[in-house]
Amino acid sequence: MEFSRLVDLTRPMRPGQPKFPTDPDITVTALAEAGPDSFEVLNYRLVGPWGTHVDAPGHALPGARSLAGIVPEELILPLAVVPLIDAPSLTAADLLRWEARHGPLPAGGFVALHTGWTAHNSPATPGWGLDAVQLLHERGVRAIGHDTLNTDPGALVARDEYPAQRYWLENDHWQVEFLTNLDQVPATGATMWVSWPVPAGGSSFPARALAVLP
Repeated sequence: MEFSRLVDLTRPMRPGQPKFPTDPDITVTALAEAGPDSFEVLNYRLVGPWGTHVDAPGHALPGARSLAGIVPEELILPLAVVPLIDAPSLTAADLLRWEARHGPLPAGGFVALHTGWTAHNSPATPGWGLDAVQLLHERGVRAIGHDTLNTDPGALVARDEYPAQRYWLENDHWQVEFLTNLDQVPATGATMWVSWPVPAGGSSFPARALAVLP
């Protein structure tokens, strides 16, 4: 496969990084150090949805697909990047305007929301509107991602309401949260590569996400 460069969309995992308020922080403990007669062994204690992570349908819907149920063919997808500037949520109308400029959203692809969000854990966190993810479902988009901690805008999350996330996952889609470097990816033409370990029965886990630029 030929490409011009890779863009790493993954945030390094570290204690103290932004997280969902009710989740505990990650802890990293050294069990052994590297040396002439030993190898470094670190013990990580963390929740599944930590840092840049993937959510499977089972994260919202009991009995739905776990991470193990997302087949390898779904992990390499055409990538579209949609910006959201100075608005609390991306709407279906925003997506239609994006299509008028860039062409159809990729059926079977991955659509990432680039907000440039920096006010971590703020109620002003932007997100996807319900009508936007409904349109993506109608277009046949396979997965979504965003550079925020939550699918829905912070104002809804603060009320413990998750209409966009529940709709998306309950319709057998998956998503990647807390992406970074989306400003380095073009609106169309790139390919998304996502990978993660496969915990038994798990529905959320840290992931590695890369954009492959043509």
